[in-house]
Amino acid sequence: MNLHQLNYFRTLVEFKQFTVAAEELHISQPTLSNSIKSMEKELGCRLVSRSGHSIELTQYDSMFYSTACSTLTVFEQGVKALHDKVRSDAGYVSLACIPTFIGTVLPHVIKAFQEEHDGMPKFVLSNQVSLPILEGLVTDKYKMGICSCDPGYEDLTFIPLYAERFVVAVPQDHPLAAFETINPYMLTSYDLITYSPDIPIGREIRESLEDVWPELHISDTLDGEITIAGEALANNAVAVVADTILLDSFELCKIPLNVSKDTHKVYIVYDPRRQLSHWYRDFTTYLREHLTECEQLSPRRFKAGNHPADPAKEAGPPPSP
Repeated sequence: MNLHQLNYFRTLVEFKQFTVAAEELHISQPTLSNSIKSMEKELGCRLVSRSGHSIELTQYDSMFYSTACSTLTVFEQGVKALHDKVRSDAGYVSLACIPTFIGTVLPHVIKAFQEEHDGMPKFVLSNQVSLPILEGLVTDKYKMGICSCDPGYEDLTFIPLYAERFVVAVPQDHPLAAFETINPYMLTSYDLITYSPDIPIGREIRESLEDVWPELHISDTLDGEITIAGEALANNAVAVVADTILLDSFELCKIPLNVSKDTHKVYIVYDPRRQLSHWYRDFTTYLREHLTECEQLSPRRFKAGNHPADPAKEAGPPPSP
């Protein structure tokens, strides 16, 4: 008995028809039928009974299905772990990053890092928003992320990297454009546009506003700075957003928001349960140490997240394998 036969058997049980299972496996129906018969002969029992176009499971089939699934799962996990290890040893870094950083600061840092290490490592980059990045880190789709923090992912390690200031963004002829700073109570008479409450930054902005002045009306919620800025500009509306580089292409006046928690932090994130090569550790350290230098190459200035209150000093860079 071999792994191919186990896979054939698992697929047959799941689809419950020889024809459909054979199509799913890209083999002929006689090949599948002969494989099952061979397994039944080796095990000394009947695994399936035909009933028209479908099959009926026997008591032995149910017992063996669990064994087959467990065996295949362990094998598939082992193959994936080996592939990941080979890629890691070959000098690959799998990194998922939010749009506001992946096309601005990150390319400069990667280029400088590779120049110091003879072109290594090779980066496999994914452009994603925060929640899919966090989920991808949990499922091992990504090895490292640059994104927001979410309390639902407490098993991940978050290292502060930089912060984005909250601002009120309005068209240049809007009455609020005349102010140097905005207090939340000044927004009471306006319908506000901001992020969806389903994403971390959306929840942070709501908490910051409600701490000062809970009687505010949010009329529309969107997923990112581009859609929020476009909506504000088209409708002469008031937006509460993070001051990212994505706002720079819109003719909006950005006024600092006067709240106690006036910034949104972005983190380097990884799963401490995963085995990471030294490249991840080295690049994390390099990125944090050279962020200020990289700012000179970018039109956007960031505040480094390394200050006395940062948990990064306790967390440190990802461990080497």
